[in-house]
Amino acid sequence: MFDKNIYVSTIIDSYNYGTVLQAAATRDVLEPYGKPLFVDYCREAWTRKGLQDIYLKDKKHSLPINVVRYLVALPELKTNKKLFRTFVESQLHLVNADSLITGKGQFDAQSVYCVGSDQTWNEELNKGIDPVYTLKNVPSNCRKISLSASFGRPSIPAAEAAKMKPLLEQFDAISVRESSSVAILDHMGIKGSVALKDPVLLCRTELWYELSRNVPEHKNPYVLIYMLNYNQRMIDYARRLADEKGMKVRIVTFSPRKPSPVGCESLCQPTPEQWLSAFRDADYVVTDSFHGTCFSILFNKPMIVFDPPRYSVRLTDVLKDFGLSNRRVEPEVAIKEIDTADGVIDWNHVQSERMAFKKEANVFLNEYFSTL
Repeated sequence: MFDKNIYVSTIIDSYNYGTVLQAAATRDVLEPYGKPLFVDYCREAWTRKGLQDIYLKDKKHSLPINVVRYLVALPELKTNKKLFRTFVESQLHLVNADSLITGKGQFDAQSVYCVGSDQTWNEELNKGIDPVYTLKNVPSNCRKISLSASFGRPSIPAAEAAKMKPLLEQFDAISVRESSSVAILDHMGIKGSVALKDPVLLCRTELWYELSRNVPEHKNPYVLIYMLNYNQRMIDYARRLADEKGMKVRIVTFSPRKPSPVGCESLCQPTPEQWLSAFRDADYVVTDSFHGTCFSILFNKPMIVFDPPRYSVRLTDVLKDFGLSNRRVEPEVAIKEIDTADGVIDWNHVQSERMAFKKEANVFLNEYFSTL
């Protein structure tokens, strides 16, 4: 089997649980094929200056108010950076990003350069087409592959497609995370790509139990809220569901300055391991998150999914892939009319589908690496 280096360009800089856990899953998926080396890259928006600018250049407030807002938020920004960076450094073998940023330096033609997973090809999210996530500066004589990369949108503008096409045409093999991304590539004229799902669904199931094994089990039953976009409907529904089932509500929160919603126990700034354990031990999950939905699937937890304001295509796709579209709450349904939690989930079918997706990913990777 292939035993050379695999340089992986994926998103590891944002303060997000799904982001860092997909990176760990990517490592787990690639390890049978070589030595995954993760490019230690931080997008400008996630540098200290970039985060500072988000506050100081907010046009909704005056500069003095923005300065105060930034100074107040700074301690929790530092906490978040340490929390996620510690996990990344403990789980991934990191390598310098300079050569991929500038195109200068040494490139190993005997190694493989890999992009993905996550929204590496989302121009809106990345503030433009990113050279590291497209391998723009990696010479054409090097091997290039993508693993579950995503555009994060159902379609992209023609101007963006025109810039992306010559970059992606240099890839030896392309896999994407959603079927909608396959359609985008087909529309570009790039054929032969496959949809492989997110690596968190393709790696060893044992990985998530290994990472969370040192977190004690939460004994009392609860409904977990994992909400990336504030939505009072989600909170109201979770409280109603918990009352009906005789449970408590736990909610992942991101700021110790802000009180948790009434009737909810806050799990504030948990480590990625603690975050995993919250899904592991939950009885129900209420979420608007793609990875929140994925980890509900991984731990066999009945999920109730609310649409986020943007980038909902990946949620729609993953629910459809597992026959779980009925777990999505229609926006116009009144809280008291939502009956999603009462639906029965055939977990044997769900996990059988996941095994089929894993097999498809293994075929894709085995075929690619066996040719090297």
